[in-house]
Amino acid sequence: MAAMMTRGAGALGAALVVTMVMASATAAVEDPHGVGYDGRDWEAMPQPARLAYVAGFLAGATAQQAVERHRADARVSVDAAVAEIVRSHTGTFPFGVNVYANDLQDFYFRNTPQTKVYQAMLDENAKMLRRPSPR
Repeated sequence: MAAMMTRGAGALGAALVVTMVMASATAAVEDPHGVGYDGRDWEAMPQPARLAYVAGFLAGATAQQAVERHRADARVSVDAAVAEIVRSHTGTFPFGVNVYANDLQDFYFRNTPQTKVYQAMLDENAKMLRRPSPR
C-alpha cells in the first residue's frame, strides 16, 4: 500500500513538474521579446527591470535604423550608422532611457493599463516630438 502511494505521489509530482515546464516554455514561446507586455506588466516590474526594458527597446530601435542606413548605402557600416545616430540624436527615439521610463510611468498613471508598452512608447515619443502617433 505504501509503495502504491509513493508511486502515485511520484507520478503526480512528475506530472506537476511537466506541467510547470510546459507552462514556462509556452510563456517563453508566446512572448520571447516582451512585445506583449502592457501596463500591468510595467507596474509589476522593479525599477531596474523597467530601465533595462527601455534600454533594450531603444538599442533595438537604433540598431534597426542603422541596418536600414547600411542597406540604403553599403559604404556606411552599421557601426558607423549607430555612432552617427547616437552622436546626432537622430534616432526614432532620441531621448534617454530615464526620459522614456519616467514618461511611461506617467502614461500608465493617465491611461489604461491594457495598452502595450511598445505602443505607449510610440505614442509618448510622438507626443514629445510633436508628431502624430504611428498607430
